Amino acid sequence: MQTEVDITAKAYAEESIEIDAPPGKVFRLLSDIPDWPHWQAAVEWTEIDGPAVAGKPFRWKAAGIRIESKLHTLTPSTEIGWTGRIFWITAVHNWYLEETAAGTRVTVKEHLKGFGSGMMKTSLQEGMRKNLRELKAAAEKT
Repeated sequence: MQTEVDITAKAYAEESIEIDAPPGKVFRLLSDIPDWPHWQAAVEWTEIDGPAVAGKPFRWKAAGIRIESKLHTLTPSTEIGWTGRIFWITAVHNWYLEETAAGTRVTVKEHLKGFGSGMMKTSLQEGMRKNLRELKAAAEKT
């Protein structure tokens, strides 16, 4: 990863899930930013100019909150990560994909920093679990 998550942040979460789909399919879902609203219930819209590449900024709205983000890492079938800003809170959100005998083990790590971010730890973790379940459902569709 070009930008690592700070595990010492007051709002830090890490979750994993097993997905019965190959890493390439899972990576395509995560890196196809315009398609996020189709499989993530909280995502209302996304805006990105052109293909997803490292260094590319994008905007999106999730759970009623407008987020300014920038991709920092895209390694096909293995990792994708971005930074984000919501008002005075900054985030680093990283996804790791590992091929397994059954498909893919996905681990997601995220931290939030800034005034009041420590109060968001529970919602961060709950949102992460929900997002992983949605990713699993989308990736396992035939």
